[in-house]
Amino acid sequence: MFELGTFIVSIISFLIVYWLIRRWAFHPLHNMFEKRRMYVETQLSDAEKEREQAIKMAADQKEMLETSRKQAKEMIDHARLRAEEQAKEIVDQAKAEAERLVEQGRSLIEKEREEALRAVMAEVTTLTVSISEKLLREHANESLHEQLVKEADAHLGELVC
Repeated sequence: MFELGTFIVSIISFLIVYWLIRRWAFHPLHNMFEKRRMYVETQLSDAEKEREQAIKMAADQKEMLETSRKQAKEMIDHARLRAEEQAKEIVDQAKAEAERLVEQGRSLIEKEREEALRAVMAEVTTLTVSISEKLLREHANESLHEQLVKEADAHLGELVC
């Protein structure tokens, strides 16, 4: 049953054991748990900082990638425009050279045509005079000769033009 002496000894024993456990076990356990809590909080805050840095670095890398893409596109566009300009310049130069060659050929043809016409006129005149001399050797004089040459030149000029 209930004995007061046993109850008091049990309470005193319990308090002594509690004090000893608290002194030698609870306090070190409490310190160990506190250190562990602080370590976990530090690790969590460090992890959060690293995560934020990683997000920032990813954003920076994305921005750098976009900048690089834009620069590459601008360089390609610039090169394309430059190539188109150079192609246009080459075509324009080729057209100008072709026109110059055509004009040079035309002027050369015109000169040769005029020279040929002069040569033909001179030959025709010479032949006309020669034939006229033979036909009119006895009846022709110098003034008649000049008149016939002028008429021949006029008729030949009408034929050629």
